[in-house]
Amino acid sequence: MTHSHQRLRFAAVLILLLCQSVRADGPFVSILAKRIGGHIHPSICRSGDGTLIVVYKGANVLMCSRSSDQGVSWSSPKPISTSAKRPDSIREVKKFEVYPGTVDTLADGRTLVTWNYIADDKAKDGYYERALLYSLSDDQGRSWSEQHLIGPIDGTHLGAVRHNVLPWSGGRWLLPLRVGPPRLYSPQSGTLTKFPVIGPDGTQHEFQQIVRTATGSLLAMGPVLLHSTDNGQRWKLIKNFPAVPDKRDNAEGRYLTALSDGRVLVTWGIGNQNLGMRYNLSADDGQSWDTSRTKILLPKTAVTARYYSARTVQIDDQNIGTVFMNRDGVHFLKVPLKRLSDSASTK
Repeated sequence: MTHSHQRLRFAAVLILLLCQSVRADGPFVSILAKRIGGHIHPSICRSGDGTLIVVYKGANVLMCSRSSDQGVSWSSPKPISTSAKRPDSIREVKKFEVYPGTVDTLADGRTLVTWNYIADDKAKDGYYERALLYSLSDDQGRSWSEQHLIGPIDGTHLGAVRHNVLPWSGGRWLLPLRVGPPRLYSPQSGTLTKFPVIGPDGTQHEFQQIVRTATGSLLAMGPVLLHSTDNGQRWKLIKNFPAVPDKRDNAEGRYLTALSDGRVLVTWGIGNQNLGMRYNLSADDGQSWDTSRTKILLPKTAVTARYYSARTVQIDDQNIGTVFMNRDGVHFLKVPLKRLSDSASTK
């Protein structure tokens, strides 16, 4: 074989490998491209001017990255310095952790980020606190206010908000807590009131996420999925939800996205050896689902699932974007909605 033939054969093999890589891994963008581990929990929101904001945990501080071109490129992640500070009400201990919550866009356009400051001195005298904190930005995540504490209630801190904070009437926020019933919080007065979510079985579950759909209905996702058309006074059980959580993740590995056209999207992964991301669209306000229409994207890419849900936000009328993580970093995938609504299988 001549050298020219060898070069042509090498080029052909290289092109084939590149094509296979593109098909297998897809066109995702790395926001953080390095080996990671621990409670990273990336979260995403879209501001009123279209800026995408991703927040995740760094070295005991929250990190923020921004994109002004629909996720094509991302700014170098910068620390949210207020998140690294110990609250005055929490005593200083050697063992502590900043635990990420979520990032959301409020009705007035500000960006809200929540997190926990965890102080663990159980080995010494049983002391353990998991304070819920927040900070605000009025410039799309470029700068942040000082930290503020939510709670405690009767001397007990609220713990984690895992999926999203829902803006409510009167400037309040609805907090679906990781443990315990949801709470309505007034940042003006600092008051917290219980928000009962009681389904047909009469049980107050723990709900990891509550979203408002384009029609004004509410969906509450926990061990079951519930739907309400009267602002949460009454709830009905939704059957055949394709992302029913197992007993261990309690819906922490699932994420609901209410689309502007009335459809609802659920994004999720399965287990500890999860490959790809699963998407399923409900066409009627989240009231019915067809499990056969589940699409799996990036089927050969490791995506950390279970307690680390991939989180999806609507970018515009045609596209959604998902932030996810694996051992190799934090990544973003832009997906045309048409790809998820086509009847043909998408893998």
